[in-house]
Amino acid sequence: MPPSRTRRSPDSGAGRTGRAGLIQECVETLNEIFREVDVFSKRSLRMHGVSGPQLWAMRTIRRAGSVSMGQLAARMHLHVSTVTGIIDRLQEAGLVTRTRSSEDRRILHVAITEKGRKVVARAPEPPRSVIARGLEKIGRRDLASIRRSLAQLSRMMGVAGVSSGDRG
Repeated sequence: MPPSRTRRSPDSGAGRTGRAGLIQECVETLNEIFREVDVFSKRSLRMHGVSGPQLWAMRTIRRAGSVSMGQLAARMHLHVSTVTGIIDRLQEAGLVTRTRSSEDRRILHVAITEKGRKVVARAPEPPRSVIARGLEKIGRRDLASIRRSLAQLSRMMGVAGVSSGDRG
């Protein structure tokens, strides 16, 4: 988060009471998350020529060395079709390469190019990547609770279920 903005502490709404205060805290927190993802992606496009999800994919590929499309989708917790679109744009920009597996021609391996490595070296970690890494570290009970809450929000918004969490 840019230093010009201050992040509220989780207890900053402690003086607010009742249901209205809780609702306000939830809405403010969601707004902060949405704003951070949006601002990061716009800044990333402007400064590095890639979106937040594209940067996340390149960082994931760089860590793996070379990865199949299915493995990349699994590591990013996204659907393969979503990752395919991301990789199509990165390949067109010369930031990644795709090659067919010599053992199984159905499998495509993705690797980052030198040009892609330079972009990743200059750019910070995208918020979606930070969230995914954080979720990987929490306990199953807390993760299930977050999932239920997100599913409830998704239903409120009329968005397809959490299982299709490959949007964006």
